[in-house]
Amino acid sequence: MFADVAGSTALYENLGDQEARERITKALNTLISISKRHRGTLVKTIGDEILVYFLDPDLSLLAAQLMQETMEDLRSPETIGLSIRIGMHYGPILIEENDIFGDTVNVAARLVGMAKARQILCSGKLSEKAHSHDMLEKLRLFDRIRLKGKEVPLDIYLLAWEPDADITNMATAGSFTNPAKDTQPQMLELEYRGKQMSLALDSDTIQVGRGKDCDLIISGDLISRFHARIEVRRGRFVITDQSTNGTFIRTEDGQNFFLRREENTLFGSGVISLGSSIEKAGDNLLHYRCV
Repeated sequence: MFADVAGSTALYENLGDQEARERITKALNTLISISKRHRGTLVKTIGDEILVYFLDPDLSLLAAQLMQETMEDLRSPETIGLSIRIGMHYGPILIEENDIFGDTVNVAARLVGMAKARQILCSGKLSEKAHSHDMLEKLRLFDRIRLKGKEVPLDIYLLAWEPDADITNMATAGSFTNPAKDTQPQMLELEYRGKQMSLALDSDTIQVGRGKDCDLIISGDLISRFHARIEVRRGRFVITDQSTNGTFIRTEDGQNFFLRREENTLFGSGVISLGSSIEKAGDNLLHYRCV
């Protein structure tokens, strides 16, 4: 299991390094405590996330649910204002010098990268090992993806720990238009001031922002270091805002959208502005086209 504090970059920007670090450390300690109570073994803390392994599949799922419930408990000062995302997989691991390695770890890392804040994603292999009736009732098929180097697609399940009313709109919350009405795009083309990048259906995530470690660096006073990410999810190109000032999008047909800590699906073509409205961005725009 990987459990990651979502939106930590924005937290550092809003609260400052010292206070943000203290808040995140307290939250991670809470997650570690929950893991240990469910017979989980902490492997390590990696920045703003923890890596844990369990020998009991049901206890691992129960721990994941309790982690999310605890983060939503407004009575807990350690977790107020923070959200986490969790990715889990079942399989063999290699244990060497108090660390773990192998394909199982890599897949779990991929799943936590796919998860949104407040989500728990796990593999079909883990769901097959669950015996708890309560857990089985909450596991819902979420996606089927192909991972690089693997011939068989991986089934991904969502552990629906929230009340049903809170997740009813999950399947439709992320699109500008109805995807069924459009031809399925095979590639997303990006262009910023003459620099071009593309994202195919089997590509990794593209991170955009002013940080030097971003895949596509876009400068500007209102742009966060890691402002937004664009990734492939369920055959769609999804943009997720991670910033303080939000992300503005204008489609080819003139529709305007604003995201702040939200996500949406890119279809057709248009422009993206980080941190400021399309009108105020001038030529500091990211052009996109789905082909």
